[in-house]
Amino acid sequence: MGKYQLDYKGMQLVEKFHEKYSNVKDDKKARVQALLKKAGKKK
Repeated sequence: MGKYQLDYKGMQLVEKFHEKYSNVKDDKKARVQALLKKAGKKK
């Protein structure tokens, strides 16, 4: 893992952090696609 070794609690915190911020990107992509579909229907 490198210079800093994490204990079990630290690893859980890091996983939660990455899950939180990795899902945000997916949600943005899905939201943009949904908006594009709505805009296409209006035209």
